[in-house]
Amino acid sequence: MPVYLLALLLLPGFEGTWIFHFNGQPVLQITLTSKDGRYTGALTRPKDLSINQDGDVESLSGDPITLPIQHTELQSNQLNLTIDDTPFVMTLNGDSHATLAINGMRPWPLDRHPSGETVTLATKLPEPAYSAEVQTLRRQLKDMVKADQDARLAFDEARFQAVDAKNKHELERIFDRYGWITRSLAGSDAAHDYWLLVQHQTADLQRHLLPALEKAAKDNDASPTDYAYLYDRVQVGLGKLQRWGTQTKCVDGKAVLSPVEDPAGLEARRQELFLMPIADYLKSDYIVQACAHAKR
Repeated sequence: MPVYLLALLLLPGFEGTWIFHFNGQPVLQITLTSKDGRYTGALTRPKDLSINQDGDVESLSGDPITLPIQHTELQSNQLNLTIDDTPFVMTLNGDSHATLAINGMRPWPLDRHPSGETVTLATKLPEPAYSAEVQTLRRQLKDMVKADQDARLAFDEARFQAVDAKNKHELERIFDRYGWITRSLAGSDAAHDYWLLVQHQTADLQRHLLPALEKAAKDNDASPTDYAYLYDRVQVGLGKLQRWGTQTKCVDGKAVLSPVEDPAGLEARRQELFLMPIADYLKSDYIVQACAHAKR
């Protein structure tokens, strides 16, 4: 018997109830049954659920909604699922643990729930006990990001250049006061907000702050994906090769990659950070629209 078939027979099935917990709270539930070799089931989640690229839940609210699993396909210890027209891959990691993966995001850990026990999904995230000063910082970063994104999504270059110039002094002041904004200081959303604003700053400021972000990422106190984007941007700004292929330029209205080190290993490096394949990245909405506007 082939080894993969033997392994499949020894593994427990996918049947049952699986829960994704975040900070100890049940956030998402998948229920699977099998009949005649075919899996069916549903995914239940809060009506409004936002999970970032690193697998952290940023927000959730509303009563639970249930989405039927539209299609399944079993491949060894993996089950391909289509839910709400989105492809997922569920992988078994023993009797009681699995992961659920979607392209371009870190997989979510799943725990098998005891049969017959009721699951009550979370309806809100607990409020961290931030100091008044950090709460003010979090609100300030959100306001700065809103202005940044409003300008960029309008593809108004003069407007976002003005926003970037206005933000520069404040970002420097924040760094002088706190260092790089980390997850432990102000939460993953604030850490990401600070990164986004720095990503749109001058090359000298980016180079100055990159080592602090690198240290925070190595300490698991900042997103490794955020570090990859800022590292690539600094490299391209210096006329050097980027590593993860996050930086593009527009040529005749089409997005192309800025030069990359070791092109043959690019997809593997991106996969390590759960970045989408380059072909999909170059066709993502914002990049396509930005190049279309640049051609005008």
